[in-house]
Amino acid sequence: MPVLDVKFSRIKKLLNIDLTLEELAEVLFRYGMELESYEERDNDYLLKIEITPDRPDMLSTWGLVRALKKYLEISPGLERYTIRDSNYKIIVDKSVENIRPFIAATVARNINLNEDDLEELIYAQEKLHETFCRGRKKASIGFYPLRKIAWPLKYFAENPEKIKFKPLGADREMNGYEILEIHPTGQKYAHILKGFDRYPLFTDNLGHVLSLPPIINSEDYGKITEEDKDILLEVTGIHKPTVELVINIMSSILKDIGADLYSVEIVYPSLSERSPYLENSVWKLRYNYITKVLGIELATEDVISLLKKMGLDGHFIDKEEIEVLVPGYRADILHPIDIVDDIARAYGFDNFEPELTPVFTTGGSLKRTEIIDYVRELMLGLGFNEVFTFALTNMEDQFDKMLLPRDENIVAIMGAKEAKINMVRKWLIPELLKTLAYNKDKKYPLKFFEVSDVVILSEEVDVRAVNETRLAAITAHVDASFTEIRSTAEYLLRALGFENFKIRRISHSSFVEGRVIGIYVNDVEVGFLGELHPQVIINWGLAVPIAAMEISLDKLMAWPYKPVEIA
Repeated sequence: MPVLDVKFSRIKKLLNIDLTLEELAEVLFRYGMELESYEERDNDYLLKIEITPDRPDMLSTWGLVRALKKYLEISPGLERYTIRDSNYKIIVDKSVENIRPFIAATVARNINLNEDDLEELIYAQEKLHETFCRGRKKASIGFYPLRKIAWPLKYFAENPEKIKFKPLGADREMNGYEILEIHPTGQKYAHILKGFDRYPLFTDNLGHVLSLPPIINSEDYGKITEEDKDILLEVTGIHKPTVELVINIMSSILKDIGADLYSVEIVYPSLSERSPYLENSVWKLRYNYITKVLGIELATEDVISLLKKMGLDGHFIDKEEIEVLVPGYRADILHPIDIVDDIARAYGFDNFEPELTPVFTTGGSLKRTEIIDYVRELMLGLGFNEVFTFALTNMEDQFDKMLLPRDENIVAIMGAKEAKINMVRKWLIPELLKTLAYNKDKKYPLKFFEVSDVVILSEEVDVRAVNETRLAAITAHVDASFTEIRSTAEYLLRALGFENFKIRRISHSSFVEGRVIGIYVNDVEVGFLGELHPQVIINWGLAVPIAAMEISLDKLMAWPYKPVEIA
């Protein structure tokens, strides 16, 4: 969950009430948040508060205090935001369409920022960047001193070599490439613009560069101070709903500080609109839907009162239907059930009387689980010891030591810091050999098996990878042979009800040529077995013959069968 860092004295000052730390912790808990920790510092407490992840509007001191004021009924009900008309305009060029197409803005006038306000405003900006804005990729926020800006503003894409301005914190001009390669902030977010031959640019009517979204603002025209009474707030992004929500959240913060908000016209190539978008959304839901979900009867006036405790408002259209108004900064109201959840929070979950469900169901094992457990019992009965290996492994173990060429059709771990962990396993036998290598000083024979998943790339599913449950087994001793491991596999298949399986000679670099076979059911290869190649054995630092098998249980379970009870 996202964590908000805030001073206890700041909360009390903005709430304008005196409460203890214990009382605050209790209120947060009832709301659905948690006081994660606190640290005493300079006769104050620095708090870390876990914010419910669907409420990005509370990722600032003002947003949190606004919600608490309503919950504590200091100022319950819907916030009313007045957005004044203006002639401010931003011209959006078609060139940003495939790079970062959306922008929103508002002008905040007559704002009085003290040091704490400015610090917390920037904190709220970065907190949203880290969380809701997905590291600035979906959306990014910029503040600008209005006194330095010549309207209308322009948002377009430009050749990086032609982009020249002094970025925040720099002492010289840089071009677009230099900012991404040299500037610390540019290096951190360079991946967002990777692959584009032009970068988005935000300028004023005189050609002054305000910012290079979403990377960094201008030192000369994109830096606000406590002296600035009039501020431009801008948000760009690749996801319009996120851009709209972020501009609403930040606008509401500026309004809470005391600013007068003015709209900005956004002129796209094919349409124009005004931002911010703080109009209330309207929801309708049935009264009996609320009572059915909550399991309690509430008077109509109580429903309205509870809505106001959560910063909403509503009125009954008739006895059966209620109309609810939701402020534009709320991201969590996506369905009528979310409004019911707010009512429940306001009512207090500890005020509900628990009762047992009138209908009971009995849980049971899935058929798949029963089959896998049966396979384990069979292998244990054959004298094999079950092991559990790690799913994360490396290419050397999965391919090089097994005399196989490295396969690109794997789930690789990009940027892995540990050389021994750079992929997800594609087959189990190498991991069993690793276990055997760690236990080679034990008394032979050593017989291990594992029933677990491997990961295979697949274009047939949207996540491009699937888990496949397999059984793998190895037997290591002086007399380990092809015949031994084949008899194990045949016993297992017959015990599972497969009488008509076939075996065919195959080639596999990890095994001795001529002593490796594939196992087929309905002409589909479900596994393989054989004697491991002497070089493979040596590669693992072992010195005894080893026979191994690996069978896909998922492929076997694709066909109906009846396991045979083994006495």
